[in-house]
Amino acid sequence: MQILGELSIGGIVSRLAAVLLYATLQGAILAALAWSLNDRRPQHDGRLTLNPFVHITAWGAAMAALFGVSWIRSIWYEPRSNRLGRWGVILVVVVGLALILAVIPAVDLARRAALLLPPTGASAALLVLAQLQAIILSSTLLNVLPIPGLIGGGMLQAIWPDAERRLRRAEPIFIGLVIVAIVVFGFPDPAKLLAGMTQLFAR
Repeated sequence: MQILGELSIGGIVSRLAAVLLYATLQGAILAALAWSLNDRRPQHDGRLTLNPFVHITAWGAAMAALFGVSWIRSIWYEPRSNRLGRWGVILVVVVGLALILAVIPAVDLARRAALLLPPTGASAALLVLAQLQAIILSSTLLNVLPIPGLIGGGMLQAIWPDAERRLRRAEPIFIGLVIVAIVVFGFPDPAKLLAGMTQLFAR
């Protein structure tokens, strides 16, 4: 578990930069997938964008800086408009999480381009890219959970399409519980998770 006292200022800044990239990609991917299945609600809510500040949350950014794990602002779907109905919403959630994981190996290609920068810029870019990979992995593991406020919570919208008000009221409670759980019990170090995954695929 990485806490504030164990991080340098550079580490915190690189994590904040990385979480902006993560939130941008994850939010845009989910909104684009919903749009592709004829669900225009995320687009109408302004989520079909690469503006990170539309997708990121203050608590998600803080938890990324302190613990290397995050989540994006909730995306609300319209199952009745989705071409595949409720199953389409579930498909958006599952494929969206799978696609963000696919960014991890793609970042390795960006590392090569970063090496072309001047030494100081290259070091900073490589650190941000490493943090991005770690945050993507840990955040995906967290967001699989079907909890209001997390990406997996979108499945609850598919199961109970008429319960949006109740889900919205429950969201801050569940997010608060997630934060407390991470602070009290910790969260696996994303860097170690990434290193373990790299070793697994290297065999």
